[in-house]
Amino acid sequence: MSQPSASAAAPIRRRRVHYFSGFDPRGAGHYHRLFREQGARPQPSGALVNTGTRQRSDTDPHTHRWPVQWTPTPACEDPAAPAVFTEQVFMGWDDIIRAHWSRQPLVLLREMVAVYAAMLFEMGLGRLRRTHSTSLLTSLLPIAGVLGALLAGAGVGWAAMAVEVVPTGPRAALAMVLGLLAARVVLVQADRFGLFWLTRIHGFVRHMSRGSATALEARTQAWIEQIIAQQQTDPVDEVVLAGHSVGTLLTVGVVDGLLQDPRWQALQAGRRTAVLTMGQCYPALALLPRASAFRAALARLVAHPQLAWLDVTALIDPLCFYRTHPLANAGEAPPAASAMPVRLAARFFQMYEPRRWAAIRRDKVQAHFLYLMTPDRAGNFDLYTLLYGPLPFEAHLEQARHAAR
Repeated sequence: MSQPSASAAAPIRRRRVHYFSGFDPRGAGHYHRLFREQGARPQPSGALVNTGTRQRSDTDPHTHRWPVQWTPTPACEDPAAPAVFTEQVFMGWDDIIRAHWSRQPLVLLREMVAVYAAMLFEMGLGRLRRTHSTSLLTSLLPIAGVLGALLAGAGVGWAAMAVEVVPTGPRAALAMVLGLLAARVVLVQADRFGLFWLTRIHGFVRHMSRGSATALEARTQAWIEQIIAQQQTDPVDEVVLAGHSVGTLLTVGVVDGLLQDPRWQALQAGRRTAVLTMGQCYPALALLPRASAFRAALARLVAHPQLAWLDVTALIDPLCFYRTHPLANAGEAPPAASAMPVRLAARFFQMYEPRRWAAIRRDKVQAHFLYLMTPDRAGNFDLYTLLYGPLPFEAHLEQARHAAR
């Protein structure tokens, strides 16, 4: 039996969103505050978005949930639309992130050496450049930060040696101390700007390719069981799996497992599984030779008939693979033009006032989080309408498909 078109489908009244964050040790509390603050901002759709209190799951200490109420107002395009209740579930893995969050300088340096060796000898810098040249440049920023620190230290040391009022012996010791302090200041500042966050991300992705990411496989299976159990005990009109940044990599195993599970197929009753990915970095893992299981899962997903997958990237985001297919240059046969995901380029530059946009352009780390923000005005991507409004996910997918043509 054919499914009704997205536009003809009944509006959603109850939804559950399973959210997978990026490689960020701040955890559920930070993201609850972020979603609550952004939901409270004036919405371009005119609706009201009210985020409730966060609660930890009784059965899993890593899972948190909070209610979200979407309410139409006279300013909405359809003021008679029904109110929508969404349960947002934060699929916590910040404990795993902290286990891989190198803090000691020597450990971080060793990790950086391993990351660049993998890029050079396993992935190949040329292949990364052909896949997405901006990602190659972004990946080289941490080593540029280290070189900058060395140059700063050498410069300060040289200047100190030029001060002849101090005897030569003490002058050399002073030059060394000042040089090391200058290098440390530059490294600390570089870390504040997120340069070594990139090293930690690539280090974790390398662990994912080798199957050595702490507890990740067990966590993935636990997530699959949670998602199925929640829909069995408290069925809702629509379940959406949403991932951001490195969280998009985690969704692959979860969605692949769900689509192979007969219990999930029965719960879906012919409906396609809804997946939203934002700021994806699939090729960072798919291009690594040892990531064969990840590539195989991606190959199953891009051709799966029961998957509705919207992939959103933005040109301003230097940490994503903008408009890049997840399997680009990964050795898999290219999928048909109609295969998943539907790729949407978010036109954020049209969605902010000029002065605010100028500030955003100066902060590239903030630009990576624009997907989760409420913009100043309507555009072609509105997370809070997509996740919380009455329109079914399939309808948003079709709108994005038409916009991409």
